[in-house]
Amino acid sequence: MIRIAICDDDKVYIENVITPILNRAVKAQGVTAEIKEFTDGSLLISEFEQGSRYDIVLLDIDMPQINGKQVAEKLRIIDSGFCLAFITSFRTEVFNTIPYRINAFIPKDSSENKLLSELSRVIGDYKAYSPECSLLEVANENGKSVVKIPIDDIFCFCCVRRTVYLKTGSKSYQLTEKKISAFAEEYTDKGFFEVCRGYVVNISKIKSVNSTDIELDNGEMLPLSRRRAKELLTRISEYVTERAGL
Repeated sequence: MIRIAICDDDKVYIENVITPILNRAVKAQGVTAEIKEFTDGSLLISEFEQGSRYDIVLLDIDMPQINGKQVAEKLRIIDSGFCLAFITSFRTEVFNTIPYRINAFIPKDSSENKLLSELSRVIGDYKAYSPECSLLEVANENGKSVVKIPIDDIFCFCCVRRTVYLKTGSKSYQLTEKKISAFAEEYTDKGFFEVCRGYVVNISKIKSVNSTDIELDNGEMLPLSRRRAKELLTRISEYVTERAGL
């Protein structure tokens, strides 16, 4: 069962256009789906914050209160694993949506066949999606347990008073591994960088770099070693080039 969220303030468009075509795309892909409609992006964000997850999210851009790009930014902090498509009247926004790791950008004036083709492709992308995950032992009130976390969801590892923590965009886990150097070594080839002693950061989650610190996508500020700043900028450049396929 695939869970799909549609968010557009135009309820008539959702009910008369997108949902019927989406149902055809689901059938064409040979899957079953639970489809939920939202006319307010804040409600969709609230569901993610409360633990509900959707495999595919379809967003309009031009919505009151909070627009589609703002919704996507908040959702990506919570969950990196869903497939995302923007369905919008604003064709010129296509390049502005790239940072949200989109699977499709679909103009609303597309033909019915084009909409069906693109939505079918997004569902196919989800079916083929197999994120790399880490199995990590964490400390909890009952002793220890093992959690499975998609690597794309990890923002950083940090060491505080000799205790190592893993942080996602919205959660923090205390790890049983005592040396952060082990994570620095293991995760370097997975797109992470040790920005200073005690902090190993997912390069894809870095929003900005200053002379003495960095800001992550969730707004958290972390210290940056001056002697590692140049190498970090190089690594970020390599990451962007690779993602762009250049």
